[in-house]
Amino acid sequence: MTELDDERLAELVRGAHRDTHLAVPLARIIGARPRPRPLTVLALAAGVLVGVVLLGLGFLLVAAPPSYDEPAVPLPSASPPGKPPRPSSSATTAPGRCADYAAGELATAGLTALPPLRFEVEPLPGRLRLLIYADDRGSAACWLGGEQHVVEVGGSNLTTAMRPAYPPGRLSNASSAWGLDPPAAFTFGRVPAGVTRVEVHFPGGVTREAQVDGEWYLLAATGRQAHEFSEITKIVAIGPGGRAELPVEHG
Repeated sequence: MTELDDERLAELVRGAHRDTHLAVPLARIIGARPRPRPLTVLALAAGVLVGVVLLGLGFLLVAAPPSYDEPAVPLPSASPPGKPPRPSSSATTAPGRCADYAAGELATAGLTALPPLRFEVEPLPGRLRLLIYADDRGSAACWLGGEQHVVEVGGSNLTTAMRPAYPPGRLSNASSAWGLDPPAAFTFGRVPAGVTRVEVHFPGGVTREAQVDGEWYLLAATGRQAHEFSEITKIVAIGPGGRAELPVEHG
């Protein structure tokens, strides 16, 4: 079979349709060639551009080192108010130290000075000293340890009488604990004039004799005996006028 080229094929088509009226000229039909549509070209170009952009971003992500935001530096906050500094003393005597240490407690209680000193004892010689101050207005206990001190004004932390009174001619009582190591406690009060003996009674019939100085008495103890002061049942004062008893209630 003889192959026909484009020109020969065109001549045959024109010869066959010489008498045929065509709405579209035959030359346009024969000579038409497919051309890429503009939208297709634009879409292809856009696809290529997107690919280039994505490739560039990928390169930057791989090549560039990761960056981290610096953590926010917290602003310094106002420090919470702390406890007031513990009172200090340059005194060389126990009463002088107690006067300095008690200044703040006295001001809180509306007092300007300690009452008269009634007792100064050492429940533990060389380790713990106790000073008791008292008059009609009230009392104060000053504990002096090796490196610590406690001042209690008008208190009785082992009984329900938290602010006991000491009127003259009557039997009264206050009992408090040191609260630190070593364990220690005392019971203290006033007695009618002329009393020569004061007994401190504990559960089970146990009785201990207190120290008496004029119208005041004191019993102090350490260790296991100190723990028993929270269980004192009564105070008994004995004098020329007979016996006076004061029940002790604990909170």
